Amino acid sequence: MAAIKTPDVGIPANPPVVTKEWLPGSGETISHEWPLGTTGDISENYETLKAAAQAGNNTQSLQYRSANGRASLIARFGRSGNTNEGYGDDVTIVEELYAIDVIKDLAEAPYFASTLGSTHPLYSKQNGKGAPLTDDEVAWINDCVETCRTEAEITTDAPSASLQWTNWDALMKEYRYHKLRGGTYYETAFVLRRSLYGVRTSQIKASFTNINTVVTAPTFKSQMDMLIDALPSGEWLYKPPQAEHLGRGKWRITQEWQWAEKWAIYLGGSLNIP
Repeated sequence: MAAIKTPDVGIPANPPVVTKEWLPGSGETISHEWPLGTTGDISENYETLKAAAQAGNNTQSLQYRSANGRASLIARFGRSGNTNEGYGDDVTIVEELYAIDVIKDLAEAPYFASTLGSTHPLYSKQNGKGAPLTDDEVAWINDCVETCRTEAEITTDAPSASLQWTNWDALMKEYRYHKLRGGTYYETAFVLRRSLYGVRTSQIKASFTNINTVVTAPTFKSQMDMLIDALPSGEWLYKPPQAEHLGRGKWRITQEWQWAEKWAIYLGGSLNIP
């Protein structure tokens, strides 16, 4: 007697197995599984779900497996339930804050370029030395260093009486001393990197508007604000976003902001002629 398939014995429309996984700060991942069925039914369901994914839903991956005339199907979906400001709830956010050293000209060191406040750790060393150095003083001292002028030659060749050696104050002499010995200034800069993980249809829409320009200071959109009290005050340069395909239906969009106490005016910052 031949076996006859009953029409209503096909695989159920709703998945028999639903798996949910929730992680703090990452949201919830859901998987639907049809653990066992005929190869024809499971294959048909696989094609249906694949078409829905290609049309644009939150499917992360589909896994079809066939063995010994029976088949199974697992559909995994992107994370949801993140309630991230400005992004869809299927987007996972990872933020990182880095400190890096930036080598600058010695003349940019606050000790030589600024009048330090009484609370600055170097105030006692700089106080009363005629700070800050002027542009003319820096230019003349650099020229004297490059040409290896002696103290007598500095007085003889000075473009004005105020730049003669006898009129140099302690700060000018200190700058010459360290410049002669190859002194440089190491400034700490910060980089805030935000990585947004989602699937092809996730609503992220990273913008190229105002790239390489100083923008309004970014704010944390993850639980980073539980770890870092506040970002340093200063100016933030917005860099071009990047998009990467991670495979298995996942994408990563990276945004980056670079910090400086002051960026140059031609970058939208406030560093300019005083």
